[in-house]
Amino acid sequence: MSPTSTSQVSADYFTYPHRRPGVDHTRYGHRYLRALPKFEWPNGKRLLVWVTVHLEHFPMDMPSKPITPAGGMDRPYPSVWDFSTRDYGNRVGIFRLMKVLDRHGVKASAAMNSEVAERYPFLTQEIMRRGWEVMAAGVDMGHLHHSQIGREAEQALVEKSFGTLRRLTGQAVEGWHSPAFSQSAVTPELVAGAGGKFIADWINDELPYAFATANGELTQLPLSHDLSDHKVLFQQNMAVEDYEQQVNAAFDVLQAESMERGGRILSLSLSPWIVAQPSRIKGLDRLLARFAAADGAAFVTGGELAAAWNSHGPKT
Repeated sequence: MSPTSTSQVSADYFTYPHRRPGVDHTRYGHRYLRALPKFEWPNGKRLLVWVTVHLEHFPMDMPSKPITPAGGMDRPYPSVWDFSTRDYGNRVGIFRLMKVLDRHGVKASAAMNSEVAERYPFLTQEIMRRGWEVMAAGVDMGHLHHSQIGREAEQALVEKSFGTLRRLTGQAVEGWHSPAFSQSAVTPELVAGAGGKFIADWINDELPYAFATANGELTQLPLSHDLSDHKVLFQQNMAVEDYEQQVNAAFDVLQAESMERGGRILSLSLSPWIVAQPSRIKGLDRLLARFAAADGAAFVTGGELAAAWNSHGPKT
């Protein structure tokens, strides 16, 4: 409704300087996936499968505000049941998962809380021995990133996460995934300022894109939540057969699109305390066997994916 002479709303209320087609910020440009020109990934590949393994530490005394992340403590302190269920992944499940990934020649991206690297040195050594890529994923699941904690406190968390992982792994550690996809308004600036090169928190696309910060440009990667074992098997409590069917269906569609419209990505997001249970691991084994044998498909790490996009992706 336009303001009238009797309106209680001033005329400048309807003036919005950023109103235009697209988005109302300068983080990234607006684009339609359907409008991108057809392209291939390096070595003639069409479909890249990015496997990310989430290695998380859920402290027993983790706060419930501003939110409790999925998988967080549901019972009063000390919740031994909650803690030990998650800790199973770092003590048992991860090694069953590693065995399956090894069988299919998959080098994963380990999105790792720095607290995990400190508490489980043997696990960190096994990750390095396999040549996995380590991505910083905050300090632990009790320290989410949001604007209420303040910039200085958040900067300390980002720097601690990157610094600890670089020291313990010897890797450059250039990727970032915030715990539980949490971000404040300045998280990207802090990541770029700490030497991060790519980030995986925004889930609004299926291909990477350039993400602007005051400290330089990041590459935003499409880390899937919709197909994650966290959502399908834990939050939705579906059977492993349903999880397997959903991932296979996504692969079918993306494979067809890659042949018709160009390069595509299947993001497989895994939590050892969920998918690596004895009753579920065979489903993942079957999925990876299919992907490994598929024509035009290849497994990549996050860093390899960012590099492939920046060298072969359409310049929009």
